[in-house]
Amino acid sequence: MFRCIFRDIGEKGFKFYFFLFIAIIYLPLVLLVIFSFNNSILMGFPWRGFTLKWWEQFLHNPTALGVVKNSFIVASVAAVVSTASGLLAAFVLVRHIFRGKNLITYSIVLPMLFPAIVVGISILIFLRSVLNINLSLFTIMIGHILFALPYVTLILMARLIGFDRSLEEAAYDLGADEFTTFRKITLPLIMPGIFVALFIAFTISLEDVVIAHFLAGAQSTIPVFVYGQLRRWSGLPMVMAISAFMIMIMAVLLIISLISARRGY
Repeated sequence: MFRCIFRDIGEKGFKFYFFLFIAIIYLPLVLLVIFSFNNSILMGFPWRGFTLKWWEQFLHNPTALGVVKNSFIVASVAAVVSTASGLLAAFVLVRHIFRGKNLITYSIVLPMLFPAIVVGISILIFLRSVLNINLSLFTIMIGHILFALPYVTLILMARLIGFDRSLEEAAYDLGADEFTTFRKITLPLIMPGIFVALFIAFTISLEDVVIAHFLAGAQSTIPVFVYGQLRRWSGLPMVMAISAFMIMIMAVLLIISLISARRGY
């Protein structure tokens, strides 16, 4: 009897904790979207009335639209390149045994332990002092690729470790070559992991402000632009509209990623 009572209390407590956790995480995002339509320059209550002027200010600002375009270009390139590189690294580290394998694995994971500001400064010094490359969107791409690579590699390694290799062996026994086996057997089975890696790398690039701040030249990305706008109080309403726009875009991309990963393609 007491066991059933404690079990019911535990289940209700877990559900309460779960919904409280979700509310704490997502309530600020929901409020940000709501306040982007509030006819007030202050981010808070009371509600002053519905308005679209902050969105109109954002959509008619060439600089704001330009940084949105820059951010999506940088994030897309960084996601694709880091995922492709991470996939190759994951295959080598999971499928092969060689001397120094553990050292290479730790070397890939180690940058995750450093603060972003340290990574940004290091990449800046290397690109400017060693390679003498001018700062631009290209340097931001390089920084985001290097920063996202450890996360992507670990995700894909986890996917490959849980992979049933007997399916590949069966394909070889039926006469398939390595490329055909990879295209028809391996790639479809690891595709959910690839989608997750792409989404994580895209998100890391899209939300980064520290590395982009150090590596940006004349062109910047959304986080750097938003950071600059927040230095003056009058820029807050447009920042709320930009942030609400990014929340909506990321929500759509998250839904697409989850559906694609669930279906396995």
